[in-house]
Amino acid sequence: MSWRLILFAVVLLGLMACTEPAIKPDTIDSGESDDAFVSEPVEASAEPDPDPFEAVVSQAYPELPDRLTIEALAGLPDAVNETSGLAYRNGHFWTHNDSGNDAMLFELSVSGKQINRRVHPLESANHDWEALAQDNDHLYIADCGNNLGDRIWIQIYKLAWDELDAARDRGVVASQRLNVRLADTQPERNVHAHNNDCEALTVVEDELWLFTKNWQNNNTRLYRLNKNAEAQQVISHAEYPVRGLVTGADYNPQTQQLALIGYRLGFLNLSAFIWLIPVADGLPDWTQASYHQIHPMGQWEAIFWHEGNLIVTRETSLLGRAQLGIIRLN
Repeated sequence: MSWRLILFAVVLLGLMACTEPAIKPDTIDSGESDDAFVSEPVEASAEPDPDPFEAVVSQAYPELPDRLTIEALAGLPDAVNETSGLAYRNGHFWTHNDSGNDAMLFELSVSGKQINRRVHPLESANHDWEALAQDNDHLYIADCGNNLGDRIWIQIYKLAWDELDAARDRGVVASQRLNVRLADTQPERNVHAHNNDCEALTVVEDELWLFTKNWQNNNTRLYRLNKNAEAQQVISHAEYPVRGLVTGADYNPQTQQLALIGYRLGFLNLSAFIWLIPVADGLPDWTQASYHQIHPMGQWEAIFWHEGNLIVTRETSLLGRAQLGIIRLN
């Protein structure tokens, strides 16, 4: 997407122009002025309050570990260079592109380097597909992207795995459309300067959990959705201080652990991260959450628990081509 290319161009040009790092990798732009001249004397002020995020990380969460490293598994085919969601079925990963692309699901080969099948869900459109979620019977496609902030309703397309399994290459499958309104938001048209965006969906027990991508305050809100309601208006259950832009989510029912992936923006700086959060009594236990930087940098979009490890995908950008990778946790 054009804004991403502009962002990464600025990042790379800025870093190449500097003889010394302009900012430490963990630094977040505070927005405070660095003016060199003051026209009038000012009284000495008390020490500024500490960064709330840093205080929370150091006091409430376990000590931060070293960066987690993403091991490359495959360069993804050009046809999925804007990969945004990830699912797994019968030994194969499924993915899709986001806005500006066809309403198409792609089944990857075992290696991840080729495309086995392209399947179109009937009665669907790709306004901005951003995530996949799954249970034993269904695959869910979240058309929830909202860069401008002006969407009132979002759509989730529900597909039966049995029908998807039987579909031929370039075939079609039936889909059920679930219309969802985030009732505690007001639509606004202010690109990348609002809290109405969304790119993350996962299944937790009998619910769909939707996480927002808050450009303005860098938090995320959790919405708990009914997997079967064709129209629903919901309000957020909670808001969490992720201090970044959440781009993907997945829940591991075996370990009852939630994973969120995203990135943080600073001055000439972009860093990717993962939050690992236990789920207890049907809710995220944020007091036991842990924050992890991930390397290498990139627009990491999708995340999926697989055999105790995390599979992730990255979009094509100036920081690298679209990629399938693994974070080994065991």
